[in-house]
Amino acid sequence: MGTIQIQRQRDKLIIGDMPRLVVDLKDQKNYIITQDMTIPYQGRVELSQDLLTGKREKVMQTAVNYFYAQACQVAEGIKIAKEYRRRMNTEVREVKGS
Repeated sequence: MGTIQIQRQRDKLIIGDMPRLVVDLKDQKNYIITQDMTIPYQGRVELSQDLLTGKREKVMQTAVNYFYAQACQVAEGIKIAKEYRRRMNTEVREVKGS
């Protein structure tokens, strides 16, 4: 994984492009934004003040890579589950209708 884009907007960090992991540094109500939904992200993302102010840049990038990879896995898992549910609902309707 290369360099991941990080934006800071007040007390929030927006990590990545798509999906985006939004980290609320104040209350930890984090979420993932995908193209078609917003997903709560239950993991805590704790970053020390020195990382947030730009010190130890490599450590910050490693932490961001870790949290973003987890968020991508969550988003992908939910996408797969939604597709599976959609297929199962279609197959049940077809069998039931026969």
